[in-house]
Amino acid sequence: MAHVGTMVRSALMVSNIEKSIAFYTGILGLTGVYAEGDLSHPAGAKLLGMPASSKIKYKILKYAAGPNRGMVGLFEVSNPAPPTFTKRKDGVNVGEVCLVFYCDDVEEIHQKLIKGGHTVVCPPTHLQVTATKGQPEMVFMDPDGILVNLIQRDPDDPK
Repeated sequence: MAHVGTMVRSALMVSNIEKSIAFYTGILGLTGVYAEGDLSHPAGAKLLGMPASSKIKYKILKYAAGPNRGMVGLFEVSNPAPPTFTKRKDGVNVGEVCLVFYCDDVEEIHQKLIKGGHTVVCPPTHLQVTATKGQPEMVFMDPDGILVNLIQRDPDDPK
């Protein structure tokens, strides 16, 4: 049986790459760059199920000091742009993804989101996951409505 390894990155299809870069660097601190540019190899469009004539700009972000795992790839496809889909604006939808990150202070990020006019689905809320373990969490949306969940890591948990 084939072995599948650790997830390397998420690949997000975005409507405006510059706006998304500003969000993921400014709010989540993903300031390292693994790769960026125009994806001109014919297999790029094919892998996305898009016509060969498609233009694809991309930037793969990571934490500056971190390994090349858990990265966020931003992809803007045009000529033609892929269609958008209708989704609920106040919660989850079947088939959608939620990116989950640990964070040391969810309230600080919450204030940044409010200040920036971003959509917060659920402000910092204590989630009791077992009888002895719980932590603050929050859920918000990126500029394209992609859900992001922050979990405030318990300082007593080993990293």
